[in-house]
Amino acid sequence: MIGRAVLLGLLLICVAADEAEKSGLMREPSCPDMGEIVACPLNLAPVCGSDGNTYANECTLCVQRQTTKMNILIVKEKSC
Repeated sequence: MIGRAVLLGLLLICVAADEAEKSGLMREPSCPDMGEIVACPLNLAPVCGSDGNTYANECTLCVQRQTTKMNILIVKEKSC
């Protein structure tokens, strides 16, 4: 019985996360299409990535995407 409740809970979390992504709460960062990013501006405009990390700005998130080859989205325009 408890196993079914846990399974149902996980299913609901997955569905809710999928709906949040579709509803536009998360967005693709504006990363340059050409080549590797050489340097980012030093401005502090924190963004929260879908990987749970806070990045100093959108550019640093793009660098992390290039480095890890992961599709990290912006969850919110603040710290996580």
